[in-house]
Amino acid sequence: MAPKRTERLLNLLIALLERRQGYSREELRRVIPAYAAAGDEAFERMFERDKADLRDLGLPLESFSDDSYFDADLHTVRYRIHPDRYRLPPVRFSTDESAVLNLASRMWQQASLSSAAGRAMRKLSARGVDPARDVLLGVEPRIRATEPAFGPLLDAILARRPVSFGYQRPEAAAPQTRHLQPWGIGNRFGHWYVVGHDEDRDAERTFRLSRMTTPVITRPGSYTVPDRFTVAGALAALVQRAPTETATVVARPGTALSLRPPAGAGTSPPPGPDPADPDWERFTVPCSDVEILAEELAGHGPHVRVLHPPTLRDAVVRRLRAARVLADRAPVPTVDLATPARPHTQRTSRDDLTRLLDLVPYLMEHPGADLPATARLFDITPAQLVKDLELLFVCGLPGYGPDQLIDASWEEGAIYIGNADELSEPVRLTVDEAGALIVGLQALAAVPGIGQRPAVEAALAKIASAASDAIDLTASLHADVAAGDGAGLLATLQRDVREGRRIVLDYLVPHRDEVTRRSVDPWRLFSANDQWYLQGWCYRSGDVRNFRLDRIRAVAPDGEALVDRQRIIEHDRTDPDIELFTRSDDDVEVTVLLSPRGRWVADHFDAERVAEAGSVTNGSVWNGWLVARLRVGTTAWLPGLVTRAGGDIRVLGPDDVAASCSAWIDDALAVNAEAHPDAV
Repeated sequence: MAPKRTERLLNLLIALLERRQGYSREELRRVIPAYAAAGDEAFERMFERDKADLRDLGLPLESFSDDSYFDADLHTVRYRIHPDRYRLPPVRFSTDESAVLNLASRMWQQASLSSAAGRAMRKLSARGVDPARDVLLGVEPRIRATEPAFGPLLDAILARRPVSFGYQRPEAAAPQTRHLQPWGIGNRFGHWYVVGHDEDRDAERTFRLSRMTTPVITRPGSYTVPDRFTVAGALAALVQRAPTETATVVARPGTALSLRPPAGAGTSPPPGPDPADPDWERFTVPCSDVEILAEELAGHGPHVRVLHPPTLRDAVVRRLRAARVLADRAPVPTVDLATPARPHTQRTSRDDLTRLLDLVPYLMEHPGADLPATARLFDITPAQLVKDLELLFVCGLPGYGPDQLIDASWEEGAIYIGNADELSEPVRLTVDEAGALIVGLQALAAVPGIGQRPAVEAALAKIASAASDAIDLTASLHADVAAGDGAGLLATLQRDVREGRRIVLDYLVPHRDEVTRRSVDPWRLFSANDQWYLQGWCYRSGDVRNFRLDRIRAVAPDGEALVDRQRIIEHDRTDPDIELFTRSDDDVEVTVLLSPRGRWVADHFDAERVAEAGSVTNGSVWNGWLVARLRVGTTAWLPGLVTRAGGDIRVLGPDDVAASCSAWIDDALAVNAEAHPDAV
């Protein structure tokens, strides 16, 4: 049924584009074969559903009357789609503009925005944008929103619907339910925030998504966003909290290196033996947020304990106790992990129509396009592309004679399209498509080495002029991928990538509490999960590795050695996508249980299989929890993740890994009990 319905929708669209005076309902019934063959009731259902589908796709379907005195008379109502409102304006893009647009489109790792950006790029391919992979200056920013609240909040913002959610303020004893009219959502200082009208306080307020304790609930009603509001402006008022106090901690020698002040920094006294116990080393750590620092300290488990302040010590112990409670909790849900983490979704006729409307302009702009390459561009199989071309072959202008049907041929793998004037121009960008690109370009403007390029500003202006309606989304969505305090190192590494010279890194490996020296061929820089990474060939590992910039302690040239360019070419040919985690045959499969707040782990670590824990327990307390299977190169860091999460993550298997996590929790609790038994 789906191909027939797609054929019907495409023929209806062509007819509505073809006649300036439009068609009445009865005229459409006569000229569209599927309508003509249907009974009265079936026609009415099909026509109403088809109108709704076209409008839902953002196509400007108009209804008007021949005679304003008879608006209610269905026989006088006519329908049309004005070509000027349907078609993308005739903008063209230069090579440099194409490059920055490619970067902007690849930034989004949030599924809905990534799809919107991809659709936009396919449309722009008929305006001179080359969709081929093109790394600009070795920099590849990425944006990912792993918080469960991101999608529901963005949907509510676009629909102008109020919401409610549980929220834990850092200074509050317990979460509170908040009621919000969300105006915009944005990223700042590595965190996602929603800004809007707080109905409980009757004032504008900002909420951090990671502090939401319940799913977002959309409520009835609507609201109006202030005319001059932009989420970027609202978040600009946030000031990153400077350290307000100093925490005193002790650690086992050679551990907790990420917490210790860098040698020679002069910002605090160097670590020294603890007067109360010389087997431990005492040092101070600046503290701006007790909960954030407690999370990091808890991740070091039995290697660290807090001496001061008591509020920080209590926050660490609270996390350890919560991890212990979850480890002891029974019964643990048993689920079938047969479901891939990214299951195949059923394609609809609207999906097929959207693709066809992008495909025809692309093929007319690129006569003789290679069939397999075109299939890859549109993310379909060659067999599906052939089915698309066969469907186009039977669609066209009313009458459907040989000179009215679309002409499609694909002999020897070269595709040619003709007699498709009504569909020859790409469809105007929708709000989410243009918005995803504009927000991506705005984020690029803050990245050293890219934002200063005239192409960024030029591409922004052209996209904005091509889809002026997108201003609603750009005012309501903002993403920050600037390097912040690491801008200097980012600029240095950009130069190394650009010049193609081998470098030497002093790099902190957290799960081993070790600073290692690496000789590296730097290939490219990319951001993911609010962190910047250097990707390159590591001679110590003999493989491709990703290095987090905030863990690089020093960088220097490795003599006059040059980067092996052929190795980059071979890697990109066999593995064209940037992956945060490198797969290996030696990887260990780990099964984890994740709370609603901990579900981000499945996305962050690219879970291979997932299952809802509550789906097999008849509405039990496990509702909202997720079981996920991860592949990891080493399990050494998992105990630290468990205590850091404080009751949001439990390792279920393998048994020895689960046991090591439990032992880590017990050891951490014992270390804290030795000094402060009342706290535990």
